[in-house]
Amino acid sequence: MGFVGGHEASDYGPELGGVVGFVEVGEFVDEDVVDEAGGELAQSIGEAASRTRVLNCLSSINKLSLEADRFADMPSNPLVSLASSIHAGPKTFALLLGSGVSASSGVPTGWHVTLDLIRRLALLRDEDIGDDPIAWYREQTGGEPDYSALLTELAPSQADRRNLLEPYFEPTEDERAEGLKLPTIAHNSIAKLVADGFVKVIVTTNFDRLLEAALVEAGVPPNVVSSPAHATGALPLTHSRCSIIKVHGDYLSPDLKNTVDELERYDPAIDQLLDEVFDQYGLLVCGWSGKWDPALRNAILRSPGRRFAAYWLHRDPLEPETEEIVSHREAIRIPIQGADSAFGSLADMVDALAGAADQRPQDTAFAVAQLKKYLPDPVHRIKLHDLLIAETNDAIDQFRDLSVDGAVGPQQYAERMNMYEEATARLLKLLATGAFFSDCVEHDRLWARCVGQLANRNMGHSGNVALIRMQQYPTLLALYAVALGAVASDRIESVALTLGTVKADRRGQSWPLSVAVSSWGVLDHDAVNQSIDGFGNRKTPISDHLFDVVCPAVSEIVRDEERIADHFDEVEYLMGLSYMSLEGHGRGPVGRASWRKWQTEQYPGSVVDRHQELLIREGVLRGQGELDEVRRTYNELIRQAYYR
Repeated sequence: MGFVGGHEASDYGPELGGVVGFVEVGEFVDEDVVDEAGGELAQSIGEAASRTRVLNCLSSINKLSLEADRFADMPSNPLVSLASSIHAGPKTFALLLGSGVSASSGVPTGWHVTLDLIRRLALLRDEDIGDDPIAWYREQTGGEPDYSALLTELAPSQADRRNLLEPYFEPTEDERAEGLKLPTIAHNSIAKLVADGFVKVIVTTNFDRLLEAALVEAGVPPNVVSSPAHATGALPLTHSRCSIIKVHGDYLSPDLKNTVDELERYDPAIDQLLDEVFDQYGLLVCGWSGKWDPALRNAILRSPGRRFAAYWLHRDPLEPETEEIVSHREAIRIPIQGADSAFGSLADMVDALAGAADQRPQDTAFAVAQLKKYLPDPVHRIKLHDLLIAETNDAIDQFRDLSVDGAVGPQQYAERMNMYEEATARLLKLLATGAFFSDCVEHDRLWARCVGQLANRNMGHSGNVALIRMQQYPTLLALYAVALGAVASDRIESVALTLGTVKADRRGQSWPLSVAVSSWGVLDHDAVNQSIDGFGNRKTPISDHLFDVVCPAVSEIVRDEERIADHFDEVEYLMGLSYMSLEGHGRGPVGRASWRKWQTEQYPGSVVDRHQELLIREGVLRGQGELDEVRRTYNELIRQAYYR
């Protein structure tokens, strides 16, 4: 290929791009053993298996084996099984909620409201009710307490009924201040499961509207069925984002069900709806004893549904009537302390599973949006880490098995560059955006780690020299992306840390990145000129091409093209000066600033001027005494480059 930026291609030798080591994999595995076993393991997990993947697999096995004894005697958590089922099968589980779900809110049950209405009726009649309101009512009416009859007598109109019942279910200012009669952790957690698309059907015996309030707050106004008329005209369950079936009615409904007779049977329209739910959905029951609701028990028992699992969350021992249902549905019992803690934990588990599944967004804009969401919040530290590392690993997977053998002409050279560029395109966007918004050393270390993984991955040692050297092209692109984002924000700690701490192999020795992964060490001047359409005989083809590839990574952060070009010149000045300062042979790669600024000779270097102390401290540049002379020499190289 001839000369490469002043160096003979043969100077670099086949060692260029050798592996320094593996990062955090195979901690308890002998890598020689892995090499021997790798072929056999690869056959068992697929032809695409690689040494790194095998190391990762065996490392995980090692770690798990160390933990096995500690956890062997620990009981499994069925709530984890439930969370996994809900996450794996979104919208396949219906919730059946009883009064226990609303207990912590301070809202009374329907039965307690009925008893209080009897006391109110007795008070209005100026009669002594004694200690047994039910006995008094039976004596007065000759029948069982009837919620509808009580409401008719105490509040004949709809407005009267609302005024009478609202104090039971709606909070006063004092109650609101105390957090009473408001949606609980359980209600809000259920609403999150609905809003996130995991639950869409809820059956409840509760009269209150706490769940509806939580859903509205979560942005999912529910379709509520609280009477036979509603059931007849309701939107089909499959077409509704969320349906709440209130089998005992709403507290403002005149046909609310409370008594033993009322709970003995449902209207056919309600029964038909319940048959659909219990046959076609899995079941999650909480806060419902099953003892006092024969019609609801019968609806479950007559359903043959077994296609999805059933889970029964309970705090107290199950009633005999409940045991029959549990047996019929083959339900998994989950003892809980209360609905709030149970649903709070469940929602967190499902969210964690969803977060893990979402770590690999397929759309670049979505990936950048995730990055921006995670970056400022320490709570998302792990998600941010996993997002970047997964993206880095994905890029590596795409070019892991590329051959470095064979002859290479201009077309093959261009195709190989393009392959690396496409594989790293989203990663460059994430790194540039991350470095731009980075505000702490923890972030800086993450970008450096990504670059380090690229620089020290397993690479070929022998073959075509141009292809061997180009193996570090993804590293060069990632390094430029971090540098460009950092320079654009004028907070260069990210690139200083990366250049100062990450090392890579160069001719069998470990060198800082600015030397080991320099632009003229990775790409060939003549080959790039010959390979890129429209280049022909450019003075700085490598620099020009890097500009075209990397600068789109900051195009949405820095809108002005001239400013992007100036930032890029500062990046290349820093890289070239660092190379010259550390390599010590009086030469360094010169970029496109040599011809962009030749008329004014206002060459880059302002970033180095402002952050010189930091760059020296991080080891990117040598000490002040040597640096002044290096800068004078490098500035003269830039000035003379235009006339060559």
